[in-house]
Amino acid sequence: MAFRSQGLFLDLDGTLADSLSVLSQIYFRFLEKFGRRGSDAEFAALNGPSLAEIVTQLRVLHELPGTTADLVSAYDQLLDEAYLKVLPMPGARQLLEIATERGWTLTLVTSNLRKRSQAWLAEVGFSSFFHFIVSGEEVQRGKPWPDLYELALSRSGCSVAHSLAVEDSYQGAKAALAAGLQTLVIGLESHSVDGWPPGVKPIRDLKSLLKWL
Repeated sequence: MAFRSQGLFLDLDGTLADSLSVLSQIYFRFLEKFGRRGSDAEFAALNGPSLAEIVTQLRVLHELPGTTADLVSAYDQLLDEAYLKVLPMPGARQLLEIATERGWTLTLVTSNLRKRSQAWLAEVGFSSFFHFIVSGEEVQRGKPWPDLYELALSRSGCSVAHSLAVEDSYQGAKAALAAGLQTLVIGLESHSVDGWPPGVKPIRDLKSLLKWL
């Protein structure tokens, strides 16, 4: 099947899925299981990398007992129990419908697991919109490294010059920019880009993204 060269590369958590509050609750619950206390600042700093990378960092920072594999399994179980309750971000369906009508090739680029991402897309009725999914377990280095986006570009065959990436996190934006993509950050106003990677384009919400398509 031939796809057009213009690609829309969408992050999942905090961009397409309104999941950050759920993910925050799981982060705190996970640490509480071991008698540790998390913080909002630490959670924000961990928004972007894969689960394995997150747990590896938490194991060191909080001196958690057990192997990394066992800790990932415990965290993963908490995610599975809660994730299908996550709702789409406001305007998500309209965005996907219009992007499809205008001929964009849609790729989900997420640090989340493929199985969980696919299950959520099916649950909310978004599966048919996406031509490709690139997930965290497919690369050695997650966001902020560009590997996920480089794989997405290779898999989709889309042109860097004619494509857009949409992110919500510093790490995700840095990854997309490093892959050469024009990068939009949802939830930012034009006056609040200080501290973000140079070159990001702020958009208020998914509705604001429509003018870029």
